Amino acid sequence: DHGQIIGHVALSPVTITDGHGNKAEGWYGLGPISVLPQRQGQGIGSRLMAQAVAELRAMQAAGCVLLGDPAYYERFGFHAHVSLQLPGVPPDYFMALALRGPAPEGIVQYSDAFNAVD
Repeated sequence: DHGQIIGHVALSPVTITDGHGNKAEGWYGLGPISVLPQRQGQGIGSRLMAQAVAELRAMQAAGCVLLGDPAYYERFGFHAHVSLQLPGVPPDYFMALALRGPAPEGIVQYSDAFNAVD
């Protein structure tokens, strides 16, 4: 599209801490993901998701979490896991994709930058 950005996806490390203070290593959060409104429905978001999961596999990530619509993200292998929680978020909309072993148990925390307000 003549050098115009039409879509975007981001991955960032997350912290998952269980009730004993143990932290799961190698987990990432996916988001935000976006596609220009006039380009939605053309498979761009699906290609961005496929590339993001491929990058996670190449990095040998343990897994990935995201907050979103299950009707969309389940097709990429993401599912709600009762063992993972993001405080204040309905559990049906907080999903994970385990890439190495099972999903851990615990509370997920994104980088403080996601909570910043100015």
